[in-house]
Amino acid sequence: MSQMQGELAERFAELQGARATWLVPARHTVDVLAKIGLVGPEDHLVAFADDFSDAFAELFPGRRVTFVAEPSPDAFLVASGWGTDPSDAEEPEEAVDGSDGLKELGWGDTRLAVTGSPASYAYPAGRVSDRTFWFVSSIGGLGLRVPDLRELSRAAAAAGALLIVDNTVPSAFGCHPLKLGATISLEALDRVAAGALSQKVVAVSVARSLSGRGRRRVVRPEAEDAYRLLIFDLGDPAAPAHALELAECDLAALAVGLDTLASRMQHHTDNARAIAEYLRCHPKVGHVFYPGLKTHADHACATGVLEHGFGPAIDFSLTGSADETQRVRHERFLALCEVAHRNAPAGGAVTRIGIAQHRDVSYLRMFAGTDDPLYVADSLDQALRLFCNPPEP
Repeated sequence: MSQMQGELAERFAELQGARATWLVPARHTVDVLAKIGLVGPEDHLVAFADDFSDAFAELFPGRRVTFVAEPSPDAFLVASGWGTDPSDAEEPEEAVDGSDGLKELGWGDTRLAVTGSPASYAYPAGRVSDRTFWFVSSIGGLGLRVPDLRELSRAAAAAGALLIVDNTVPSAFGCHPLKLGATISLEALDRVAAGALSQKVVAVSVARSLSGRGRRRVVRPEAEDAYRLLIFDLGDPAAPAHALELAECDLAALAVGLDTLASRMQHHTDNARAIAEYLRCHPKVGHVFYPGLKTHADHACATGVLEHGFGPAIDFSLTGSADETQRVRHERFLALCEVAHRNAPAGGAVTRIGIAQHRDVSYLRMFAGTDDPLYVADSLDQALRLFCNPPEP
């Protein structure tokens, strides 16, 4: 069984362009981040993940976790202690590259010390302190933001931080964070296994530390550090520890899922775009957040980060009485909607709708399935009619 798990991990690593992948039982990406002990008690974790804020509060109590409001390099740099004014950055005593130690990297007037990832990252959590990790989703946060992973990875490398990307929503079919510069990619495998897993599993992938040849040869010391860190915590990816072994039924589901991933994900993505266009035109729908719409804040960026479309997820809100909170309004709508399928397995064939909320902001979040988008749109239309004109008691 462990041999089959190792083979599946190798297949996924090849799909992601990774040096290695570990398959880890965990509820979600934040859970696996806490479980493997990558971030120590004295380390600093900077995250854009308002839809995961409760999970961070539960799994990282008392830790140095800072949330940013925008998935931009500037926001992460400021949260990590780098000011946006050149005078805010202290010049190192000796430049690593033999220059003056400061380099203009194109984020406004920001200047960063080019130090790369310190060697101390290669030690297990607790052996050293004051390391910095950045966490962001390739599609995530309220409103389904899409960060510029290329710029973010350049900023992270310059600031000496390890960039961790949650790639669950687009999956390895729709985005390759490691090829865009991320150091570690995390992906919950519900959608890869078509919703057929008996337990939640997360793939943990690490970037190659050496790529290219000749003048195109790129050496990434932070990727080597990350690989050593994961080896400390997870062991040999080809021979998983007993605690990481998956059930035979889950391995079979992942094997079949990897074979059919491309065709299924294309259906998920195409259906999401069709449904988003329908919602955008409905008079009772307030906001629609889908990276494929030109009205989305990150549409231009998403065209260069995402592949084969813009992912399977849509956030939207409903108009209504000011006497109701957004959460109450959305719960009332879900009770009327046949295609909500809130109890259906994540990543499966049917469309699912739930609620994404942070503080007093609430959106309906839909994950398009492979079911008929015309049926989904018709069901949404019927639910919206009932929502706007409820029958008299």
